[in-house]
Amino acid sequence: MTARVASGPQLWVIIFVVAVAVVASVLLSFGVTLPAVALAALVVSPLALYGVLNRPLDVVFGLYVLLIPFDNLLSTGSFGTLTKFVGIVAGIALLLFVARRGQIKLTASPVFVLFALVGWMLLSVLWALNQGAAVKILPTYAGLVLLYVAVTMMPISRNQWRRLLFLVVIGGVASAGYGIHLFYGQLPNIQDSAAMRLIVQAGDNFIDPNHFSDALLFPVAVLAMWGLRSRTIFAKVASLAGVGIMVSAILLSGSREGVVALLLIVAYYLWRTRYRLQVAVMLIATLAALILGRFPVMERFASVLQTGGSGRTSIWAVAIEAAKHRLLQGFGIGNFVDAFNQFYLGVHQPYPYGWDSPAHNLVMHYLVELGLVGLVLIAGFFISQFRSLKYIGKDSPFYDDRIAMEAALLATISVSLTIDLFTYKYAWLVFAMAALLRNAAATAQQAAIRATSSSITPARSARSASFALPASPIARSATRSSCAS
Repeated sequence: MTARVASGPQLWVIIFVVAVAVVASVLLSFGVTLPAVALAALVVSPLALYGVLNRPLDVVFGLYVLLIPFDNLLSTGSFGTLTKFVGIVAGIALLLFVARRGQIKLTASPVFVLFALVGWMLLSVLWALNQGAAVKILPTYAGLVLLYVAVTMMPISRNQWRRLLFLVVIGGVASAGYGIHLFYGQLPNIQDSAAMRLIVQAGDNFIDPNHFSDALLFPVAVLAMWGLRSRTIFAKVASLAGVGIMVSAILLSGSREGVVALLLIVAYYLWRTRYRLQVAVMLIATLAALILGRFPVMERFASVLQTGGSGRTSIWAVAIEAAKHRLLQGFGIGNFVDAFNQFYLGVHQPYPYGWDSPAHNLVMHYLVELGLVGLVLIAGFFISQFRSLKYIGKDSPFYDDRIAMEAALLATISVSLTIDLFTYKYAWLVFAMAALLRNAAATAQQAAIRATSSSITPARSARSASFALPASPIARSATRSSCAS
């Protein structure tokens, strides 16, 4: 017997593991010093260059996916975060990949809606209250949109899709586990119940508990679906453990919007999946954890009417007053705070938040900044995300992934009603993965059609050859003999 040589993805995994082992050995041996980092970079650079040029979806975009839950902790100073840098590299690498193969095709319907939205944002700079603020925020939108557009053109196999989902789950579980570790490590120092919220912090950098919670919703949706459709007890238990870690982190964060979105995911699975009995058990377990567990989020739900949603209702009252004055075109992109401050003293504040308030609501935010025109375009973008997945039917192997993706989109819309997230990478990750799911399903469908066509062609050729033979047995034999000669 001849030994099989690892090839393709197997060889790639081996090379990657060896490179990581070498880098780890160098850093452990010499410490995190400049020479050690330079040596490690020298080892990794050929592998990184190969990955950027030939496997950008697996390597660069995969690293981007893995880092997103830790985004705000990875600050690099004035430039932004490490995740931002990786996202820029990923966007360039993906565009180069499709350009080299002549696959630059803008066919995804959400892209055209997004282009119209970006065009309206650019126009809004002309009438913005603060044009400096408008110009400053535009690069953020441009970077997110360009990465999304690049992703929509990428071909992706089923295995690549699964690997990216695995990275989504790994990042979510790791983030949740790290947060829980920090929470119980700080618990002895907590003096009052108001401070009992899970806040992930490293040095001067921290993640807002609401954004921390919202970033876990997509991994929860993915891992819960894996657990529902798995056939082995071990896989179900492992999925349940991962979901339990992330749900616990959401509850400890005290994020009311996160809990509501979590229940929305469960309700959507109960409605759309064929695993209703398992989902019902999941729903009962979640409600039991909420009722019986001593989580800070329950106290926050109890006080929502007394505080006006932590002052949100007062903020929205000012936003509505501001929107009345420029209902069609808004006050310009990036100008919510300027418009808010202009009308703040003219609106009664039962729960005052103070000056320079963020919108805490996607609808109010873009109604004030971009008016009804911008708000309609954003709604069209969300709707087109759902419509782009409609053709993945129940007979498709990606149908369960479609349900998980739709649940994540619904959860994203839900939390956007109480927080500003349209410039956050975890929301755009959901949009990008929806595009990749559409591409993966299309690729699988085309492969099935090609396989069917290739199997039909020989049969047709054989029939055609038979039909071409003379009807007489003697003539048929003579014809075959002449063909053979």
